[in-house]
Amino acid sequence: MASQTAAHATHQRWRQILEKLQKKRKIPTLLENCDVLHLCTILEELIRDADEQVRTIGAQRAGTDDLATTVALAAFSHHPETRNYTMVFAHVGDSRIYLLRNDEPLTRLTNDDGLLAKLIENQIINETDAFRIDQAMTAEQLSDTEISYFRLRGGITQALGGPLPPTIHIDQVSIRPGDRILLCTDGIHDNLTDAEIEEILRKGPRTATARLLVERSIERSHDRTNTVRAKPDDMSAIVLSCRF
Repeated sequence: MASQTAAHATHQRWRQILEKLQKKRKIPTLLENCDVLHLCTILEELIRDADEQVRTIGAQRAGTDDLATTVALAAFSHHPETRNYTMVFAHVGDSRIYLLRNDEPLTRLTNDDGLLAKLIENQIINETDAFRIDQAMTAEQLSDTEISYFRLRGGITQALGGPLPPTIHIDQVSIRPGDRILLCTDGIHDNLTDAEIEEILRKGPRTATARLLVERSIERSHDRTNTVRAKPDDMSAIVLSCRF
């Protein structure tokens, strides 16, 4: 209910903003040379509006104020003179955004609002150990303490609809032809390692990659015998390919 409310609020507010920007002209599918700072402001406005609606409309529909959801958003501005794009992205919680470039390893563009990030912040573990814990496949790869961290890694420190307005993380990156971008919920990255995600993004057909990620995640979620990663959860994925 929370995620449905947030998604509906975001789509509705995005169309309203574009109609205002375009002065009632036909809404474009791609923004040309849009001010990056302006896009940052827009994404922040979208998320704050979604957060408010989860607290109010979502809570009313659900009959409870115990609602929360994570979010990952991206908006693109085209630069015709360079054939490149700017992607402005924002997130709250542990929904992630990844970038895959032909000649580079998979890059995680977002940092989760979660337990491992807090452990790094408090200097209990370092980033290398946090990544190793997050990517573990079996309990034998971790110490007893690390297993406890692994099992709690899905806990998040903030979300939309939480008791306090969220701190929204916003950044930007240049996108060029050949790049692939993945936006996904934790049901994807908790079940699959980054290496598995990269393999599917790199080898999967453009029109079927998101479906393959979801299918592999569902399959893994039932495999409690061979891995500690198995986790029934929401599994949502959007894959964008920059073709030209």
